[in-house]
Amino acid sequence: MIGCYTGLRFSDFSELHPENITHNGQILTHKTQKTAERVSMPVNRNVLAILRKYEGIPPRTISNQKMNDYLKEICKRAGFTERVEVARTKGGMRQTRVLEKWELVTTHTARRSFATNAFLAGVPPVSIMKITGHKSESVFLKYIKVSSEQNTLLLLSHTHFQ
Repeated sequence: MIGCYTGLRFSDFSELHPENITHNGQILTHKTQKTAERVSMPVNRNVLAILRKYEGIPPRTISNQKMNDYLKEICKRAGFTERVEVARTKGGMRQTRVLEKWELVTTHTARRSFATNAFLAGVPPVSIMKITGHKSESVFLKYIKVSSEQNTLLLLSHTHFQ
């Protein structure tokens, strides 16, 4: 849940400490492990509740691989069985396969979900990129998964379409 609300990678949200929360519990600041970049974000009330429950330290983590196994099992039991076509290019050849949605879920899905949900909530992309640490807009935009219908619903509130 912390990953979903912060956009932090597993390696980062599993290493949070009380000193990462400042400004009377309003801001989370963390130096990312992958890029050594310092990112800051408003603390979502759900993250604050989790951290308070565990005295400022997230619950003890397991390995990323084991966490991914558990996430897949939870999603499978929850009925995420919709079949999804997945395509990628490997060695210059386009490969397509069909998987059930639960098979695709990993801890990194939380990071992507954060970016998409923040975008759909109207947070400016530049602000989201400051939180996720993305430097390139083209790479960042690959994180955003917005359907045509979601995009249209978002545009309904834009002054240009009113």
